[in-house]
This record gives sequence, structure tokens and C-alpha cells, in this order.
Amino acid sequence: MLEHCGPPSEVDRAYGALAAHVARHAFAVDGPLREYHLVGRPLPRTALWRTEIGWPVFLTGAAGPEAA
Repeated sequence: MLEHCGPPSEVDRAYGALAAHVARHAFAVDGPLREYHLVGRPLPRTALWRTEIGWPVFLTGAAGPEAA
């Protein structure tokens, strides 16, 4: 999961960052990408909007602080 902070017109940057991370650390698996709109309309300031992006993966190595 990755949280994009800002307007929907800039969410492609978050997808690009997440894709690069998945390519380096995990294998993508079949399944839909998901977007959860945590904060958005009717809030007029799009800089405050929050979208969570989920990408289905299969981990290839140690992940997270508990693996250390």
C-alpha cells in the first residue's frame, strides 16, 4: 500500500513510485490494483486529499522491521 497525498491529477506519480518499489522488492501477482479514497470531495483543497493505492504482490525476501 502507498498513500498519495494530493489531487487525483498527480496520482500517476504515486503509481510510478509504487511500481518501481514492487519491481525491486516483490513480484506482482494477478489481481486488481485498488484505490481507496480516504479524503476527497467535498473538501475543496485538493492538496489535502488522500488516496491509498494497493498493489497485489508476492514478497521475495525480508520485508519490514520484524524480519531484521
